[in-house]
Amino acid sequence: MPFDGTDVYQLAGSLGLPELERAAREPGVMSALEVSAYYAERRLRHSVARIFEYQLGDIELQVAYEGVRLEAAPRISLDNEPMEKVNAVLLAVKFGTLDHQPNLSHDERSLWLIRQAAGSHTHGVMVAPDRPEPPYSTIVNAIDDWLPAAIREIPLR
Repeated sequence: MPFDGTDVYQLAGSLGLPELERAAREPGVMSALEVSAYYAERRLRHSVARIFEYQLGDIELQVAYEGVRLEAAPRISLDNEPMEKVNAVLLAVKFGTLDHQPNLSHDERSLWLIRQAAGSHTHGVMVAPDRPEPPYSTIVNAIDDWLPAAIREIPLR
């Protein structure tokens, strides 16, 4: 069976998050960046992080983890600088034109689905963060360096 990443695409919904497109159209939201982290080895909890940029300049991080049930995933305020750095990298690598990282398979130790949404436009790229291939490694490094709370690894217990 060929790899299609369905499990990764369905992760946000399975964690109780609304569709990214709908969340990005909420009043006051200018854009949203989503990072879904899927771990094939099952030693870590899958997670979905969303970073919302609001028209008034505020930035919030929302993270949901597999097996952690809350009424609503908490939102944490972020400084502007990290998001500006990540956005600069996404612009530099022409994120909006990238396809998924080539040759992804079920054998990957972990996969990230990185999606960006603004208004009715959404674009996503699936990457293997453990396989450093430019420009995908550039995106992974930017998220790792500037938004570490978005990809915090929580072990299964």
